[in-house]
Amino acid sequence: MLFGYPIAATAENWLHECLCETLQLIHTCIETGKSPPAWPILIPETYRNRLQRRTGLKNRLETYQTALAKLNAKKRQQILQALNDQNKIALLLSCQHDCETIQDLPQIIHKPVRDLFIYAFEILKEEDLGIRDQHYKVIYDAVSDHICPFCGYEDFDAPGARREALDHYLSKEKYAFAAANLRNLVPMGNKCNSRYKLAQDILRKDDGTRRKSFDPYNHGTLTVSLDNSQPFAGKRGKTGEQLPKWNIDFGSNSEEVATWDDVFHIRERYERDVLNEGFTSYLREFGNYCKYGDSVPTSTEELIDAIRKYTSYQESNGFKDKAFLKAAVFRMLHRHCQNGDERLIQFIKNVVGVSV
Repeated sequence: MLFGYPIAATAENWLHECLCETLQLIHTCIETGKSPPAWPILIPETYRNRLQRRTGLKNRLETYQTALAKLNAKKRQQILQALNDQNKIALLLSCQHDCETIQDLPQIIHKPVRDLFIYAFEILKEEDLGIRDQHYKVIYDAVSDHICPFCGYEDFDAPGARREALDHYLSKEKYAFAAANLRNLVPMGNKCNSRYKLAQDILRKDDGTRRKSFDPYNHGTLTVSLDNSQPFAGKRGKTGEQLPKWNIDFGSNSEEVATWDDVFHIRERYERDVLNEGFTSYLREFGNYCKYGDSVPTSTEELIDAIRKYTSYQESNGFKDKAFLKAAVFRMLHRHCQNGDERLIQFIKNVVGVSV
């Protein structure tokens, strides 16, 4: 991903923490031969007033407890281990830890776990709890460019609008114990969420082998480079123009980059939907920048300097309106022009209207 979210957004993770404490108490009581406390005493006192009227939570905890009591001690321990392991998000993403999926656990517990934690996820958005909206507001206020960091060009609406997709980074179908954990919930653009990621397993490839992934709450800014792209070597555009052959580089060959690209089809989307579609219009925008700026270049040297200045201008715009990709395009053009690509220089002169 292109940049990360502030960890402060996960501070109000009390609902998830409450569930984990409650399940731990249920397990402890069953192991020691005691009956778990009745509702709402079952809920830790810190959270009791906020949850005691949630009969949906009460019913699902009872169903979980009933299913758990039918299993032997070894299987109950397996389930408790999965609860703990599935929520070690940072360690799982960096492949420093592993966990079983819900499918690895006894069949009898699958539905109770899913029902309980999906219910908890659903009530995150309710006004009397306000957890989801506060989580999003902290993220929105902390980042300067309100766009999806998984692609860099889907806009995020301001708090108060219809909510952006909140993705289960570790799929709730496989890692249900983390379904209400804010550490595992990330705002994501609709295309990234609904067309590309879907329910893919961020921790495992299709063949089941483990892979590293970016941690959305512990990640710096990634730079996109097109410097090794080749002008006039790519496809034909809609109007017959010769497009560059794009070489999209993220400054790293890390496994995290490979996972991000594989899950979200980033290079494919950038080339097809942005670079090929936008290249000609980007050149026209540069032409307008020259024509309506301080002065139109009158020499090759002035043109190359204008490309440099325009690149810096786009860089200053951050991620707004795909400026980071426009900047990468013009860094590449500047590099080739500086290296004496006469065909490219003449091509850009024709766009700008330079006669010398």
